[in-house]
Amino acid sequence: MEVSQSVLFYLGISLGAVLSILLIIWLVLFVRLFFGTKGLPESISNFFNLIVEGEIDRAYQLTTEDFRSQNTKKQFIKFIKTNKIKQYKRVRMSTPSIKGKNCTIEVTVITKSGIEIPVKMGFIKKSKEWEVDLLENS
Repeated sequence: MEVSQSVLFYLGISLGAVLSILLIIWLVLFVRLFFGTKGLPESISNFFNLIVEGEIDRAYQLTTEDFRSQNTKKQFIKFIKTNKIKQYKRVRMSTPSIKGKNCTIEVTVITKSGIEIPVKMGFIKKSKEWEVDLLENS
């Protein structure tokens, strides 16, 4: 009887230790994701709101120099028109993938008429602001 009680005791301690380690790992990942993407949802909403308001130049300026060197403003406007981004109502975001100061996220742009447009967006954090570095259909 004493042997089975001590086995159960150590088994309980082992199980508690494993659960504690898993909880700590989950908590670290959650905190990293939460603080690593601070301000990202607002940046995404601001970007699309500028487009809807006709502030294409300002939205284009929220992109990185690398993005602008690869995508002219004419190409940017064509992407907006082709994907009906000017009809943006809201977005649904997936869990972002973070690598250092780079972040990639799948976004579904939902238009005023209810059409859902899947878009892959990449961001780079400069200072405390997020700049669009990738914008393509997913």
